[in-house]
Amino acid sequence: MKALIVDDDSTLRLTVRSVLESKGFQVLEAEDGQMAVDMVQKIPDIGIAILDVNMPRLSGIDALSKIKEINPSIFCIVATAYSNMNDAIRAIRCGAFDYLQKPVEPERLLKLLSNATEASNMVVEASYTSPQLQFDEGRAIVGTSGSLKKVFDVMYRLAKVDTSVLIRGESGTGKELVARALHHNSHRKNGPFVAVNCAAIPESLIESELFGHEKGAFTGADKRKIGKFQMAEGGTIFLDEIGDISPATQVKLLRVLQEKCITLVGSNVETKIDVRIVAATHKPLEKMVDENQFRSDLFFRLNVLPIVLPPLRDRKEDIPALTNYLIKKFNKLHKRKIEGVEHSAINALVQYSWPGNIRELENTMERAFIMESTAHICLSSLPDNIVNVTEADLLNF
Repeated sequence: MKALIVDDDSTLRLTVRSVLESKGFQVLEAEDGQMAVDMVQKIPDIGIAILDVNMPRLSGIDALSKIKEINPSIFCIVATAYSNMNDAIRAIRCGAFDYLQKPVEPERLLKLLSNATEASNMVVEASYTSPQLQFDEGRAIVGTSGSLKKVFDVMYRLAKVDTSVLIRGESGTGKELVARALHHNSHRKNGPFVAVNCAAIPESLIESELFGHEKGAFTGADKRKIGKFQMAEGGTIFLDEIGDISPATQVKLLRVLQEKCITLVGSNVETKIDVRIVAATHKPLEKMVDENQFRSDLFFRLNVLPIVLPPLRDRKEDIPALTNYLIKKFNKLHKRKIEGVEHSAINALVQYSWPGNIRELENTMERAFIMESTAHICLSSLPDNIVNVTEADLLNF
């Protein structure tokens, strides 16, 4: 990964450079904010930028804003004087991943680099699983199409605020990984991420699972239990398949959104919470609202700025790139040296409708790794339902 150090102090640049290079970063340097912006415009694969606040020509805060406009996926760390926390707060609001106090302590810098790398990996995972994000050589990039830039822009904007989020898309389109990417790029990144599959919890237990219960609240409640919301304190709770919760639970969830507090089952005491809610569903919530199956007020509170993940069948041009990514993943996992996919196999993969979306593609590629004995994935290694593409379809490809 390339890292850019931006500071008019050559001694500080040397100190930071030595730390970065010790961790394998390819380091670039800029003497002021304008030079940094120019470099980001010319060099597309910069992953991390460390910027001083006070610099000639263009300040670190102004450079940060311009860098984020050019490439929102760059993780920016702002260096500020110990006595000036206002600069740090401004930087976070402008999209900085974190701040670094001067004089720079190598241990603190290494911790921030570790956190930024983890967040970057989340974006990579979201990029490969999310239908509208691209990647190159294992790193997330902004695609050339308007839809790709739009999704990155929405994720970037949502990561900076604390509003609730609704992620929509069919099963297998990567909704949880997008939720994790949002969490790891927000100010809550050091807090817990708690995932809950609402469809997998019986209705009789979901209130207790989400909000907890007091001892003796119901038969079998032999001790006090902490719910998922309290487990997520200071972080993010991901409510997958929120369209499956009952009207009664919807009412309680709406109150959590409105009042920022919960009540344990069997208790009359309200407990304040600090949790961001990210929900997801594959169901048509608008239709459910019309049919009185989902509360309109809850829907509108969640659907402020939705992230919509279209199915794989609507962006088949990305299948060759996705298969290349999966080949690298499974080569490492299974200790193989598969070099690629034969043209006939790629044709069949592109022709298939993928009802299971990216998850089905991943399972298909792993099966092919097990079946294949050559250096390339062949048509014979694919399942029959994918191979059975008509000759006319292949000729029209």
